[in-house]
Parts: sequence; structure tokens; C-alpha cells
Amino acid sequence: MAWTARVGLTCVLIGLMLLPPAGAAPARPRAGGPVRQVLEGGLTVIVEEHTAADIVALHTWVKVGSKDEDDETNGAAHFLEHMLFKGTAQRKPGQMDREVEGLGGTLNAATSTDWTYYYIVAGSRHFDQILDLQADAIMHSTIDAGEMARERRVVIEEINRRDNFPLTRAAELLRATAFTVHPYRRSVLGTRAGIERMPRDVLLNVSRTYYVPDNITVVVVGNIRASDALAKVRRAYAGFRRPPVVRPARPAEPPIPEVRRAVAEQDVRVTYLVMGFLAPDARDRDFYAADVLLYVLGRGLGARLRQEIVERQRLAQSIGASYPTSEDPPLFVISAVVDPSQADRAEAAILAELTAVRDQGLSEQELARAKNLFEGEHVYRTHTSGGRAFDLGFASTVADLEFGLSYLERVRQVTREDVQRVARRLFDPQRYAVAVIRPPVRQP
Repeated sequence: MAWTARVGLTCVLIGLMLLPPAGAAPARPRAGGPVRQVLEGGLTVIVEEHTAADIVALHTWVKVGSKDEDDETNGAAHFLEHMLFKGTAQRKPGQMDREVEGLGGTLNAATSTDWTYYYIVAGSRHFDQILDLQADAIMHSTIDAGEMARERRVVIEEINRRDNFPLTRAAELLRATAFTVHPYRRSVLGTRAGIERMPRDVLLNVSRTYYVPDNITVVVVGNIRASDALAKVRRAYAGFRRPPVVRPARPAEPPIPEVRRAVAEQDVRVTYLVMGFLAPDARDRDFYAADVLLYVLGRGLGARLRQEIVERQRLAQSIGASYPTSEDPPLFVISAVVDPSQADRAEAAILAELTAVRDQGLSEQELARAKNLFEGEHVYRTHTSGGRAFDLGFASTVADLEFGLSYLERVRQVTREDVQRVARRLFDPQRYAVAVIRPPVRQP
């Protein structure tokens, strides 16, 4: 599955043991797999023993992102992510960072359209300390007003960097062009003007509404007994009681009816071309074949688009594809960096290659290459405690653990006919969105 956090990466959850809510009879264990349990207050805990190194990764996933915002609150989920570890009733601003550093650990976080997550990685012997620290932040962050004023400048600087990076700016412009009613059209970071005027009450409301037990998954992966970790997480969150999330229905994005084009000028020497097609979400039966299609077209040196557009026709300096795993239908995106004089030819050549896959299909060799690369990336990424914890938390948040449990086998079962069928569904040369960042046009 093409994880949102990184372009085109895949995730598989193997050997998962699911446990029912506390008090019910446990499910039959799967040897060596993760343990999942829902605590009395509704918080989900996933634990997996990982003994390759004496470390532990502690992730907390919250099912909230920019999809839960409107125009006035856009950027709030990300802003809150910056604020959560800035102090509690027990810990002053800066204390949490110092505590984790004193343990030799690492603390960080990220926000996307569908989720926010926080992680600490440290030596296994420090699990009690990092659990206490993270639970304190999740339940008791004060969202200090003074820290918010300082962190506001940090977030605005992130927005400035985003807007100064042409390919990122092109991707933002593409989403705003492709989506007309769905909240995926908004930026995760928000806008400068929105962040500058955002009051503390907005962040407090996000925390009270979405940082609630039934909307959170705590993941522990490392050199620690699963039973001990479960018991400790249960104690840490024993008093955590908040009303469950009630989400308004999100509007479904209608099909793109035509070619939608957005062009912006920037002080650049090349043109950044991004093309987007509405694609299956994680619950769609075509999702697995679409992920394989991603690897066929845009992942690795042998990918079709690289071979044809870069190597043979030499119409682009670089080209790639991305396809995030999302709760709602995302965009299947083709991105290329081209000479300004070749932009039109490059777009036409990309469309021709997508049409060829749609109309003529692909070879068994192409399918095998895509699947091998897919599995290789999974193995590389999940050999660490942190990588495994990310996969477990992501699957549980964006879809569910059964989705992750069956994922690798479903990808292995994808056929050439499946990939061609999905290409026919996605690629219509008359119905897509395109965004271009190009050098200023010189006036005669």
C-alpha cells in the first residue's frame, strides 16, 4: 500500500493476533505476531515483540488530519501536533524534549490528511518513562499560549519552505484543482494567513474533539514482553475518558469531468508538471491492483514512465508516480521535471504511455518486477522496530488491521488483467487534473 507519509511505499502486516475488547475471550494467538486489544475506555493498543535490538518504539496514532478541517480551521491538526509536547501540568515547556534526550531517545511527530502520529524510540529499559511522558502529552497537554506564539513562527516557516519548493507547490496546486468539494483539496499545513490568525481555542477544540480514546491507537514494538507492555499502557491510560468522536459526513468528490489545468509562475529554470487521476481508496477492491500499477509505471529504474519518457524520448529530466493509501479516494499522481520548451510534448507522451497500459496491458515481466520491488521495499522498511510500529499504526488508523493482515497476499494475487482493468478505470486522457509550475513568461 502506498503509504501517505512517503511516495509509493508499501506496507504489510503479517501474523497478526487480534484480541477482542477487554473482558471477552481472547482470539487464538498467531505465533510471533502482534497483539491487539481495546481497553475499557475505548483506546486501541497494539504490541509486537521485536528482539533484534534492545530498543522500543512507542507510537500514538490519532485519527485526525486536514480532512477534518474547514477553511477557517485549515492547518489546525498540524499546528496542534507542534504544540502537544510543549508542556503539561506536570512538565514545563521544553522538559519533554530534554527528558527524551536524557534517555538517549528520539521524539518526533507527523500529520497528514487522515492522521496525526507521535513517536518515541528509546532503549527498552526506558519504556516506563517514555510511556508516562507520551501519555501525559496526549491526555494533558496545556497548549501553552506563550509556546503557541513561538511555534506559530515555526509553522509559518514550514509553509514558506513548502511554497518555495516547486514540486511541493505543484502538488498542492494539483489537489486544489482536482478536488472541488472534498477536504483533500486543502493543504495539511494550512495557509500563512490562516495560521497567523488561528486562536488557541481552535487547537483546544481539536484536542477535545479528536484526542479521545476511541480515536487513538497506541503501538508498542520492541524488546519488551507483550503482556507487560499491555498492562503498562492500560495503567497509563486508566483514567482517560472522553466522549467518542462524532464526525460529519464528508462530501464525495464527483468524477473529474474534463481536463482541469492550473498554471503558476515561479523563479525556476525548469517546469514542474504534475498530473492527477482520481483513484481507489483503501476499502476499494481495486486498491491492490492500483498499487501494483503504481510500481509498474513509476517506481524504480525499470518503471515504464522512466524508460519511455526519460530514457527513450528524453522529454523529462526525472519522472515518478505517487499514490497515497487514504480513507477516501485520493489522486494517482504522475510528476515530471521537464525543460519548459518540452512541457506540452512531455504531457502528451505521458498520456500516451498511460493509454498504452490501459489499452494494451503489460507483460508478465513487468508485473513480476513491480511485485518484487514492492516486497523488497516492505522488507527493508519493516526490519526495524520503528518501521514496524509505523506500519501497524498506519493500517489500524487509515483502514483496519484485517486490511493489513491480508494485504501482501492480495497483492501477490494481482494479475495482469487486474492491472489493465484498473488502468482503464483511472486513465481517461479527457478527464484528469494537471498543475504546472513554470518559469515566468518573458514579455516581448
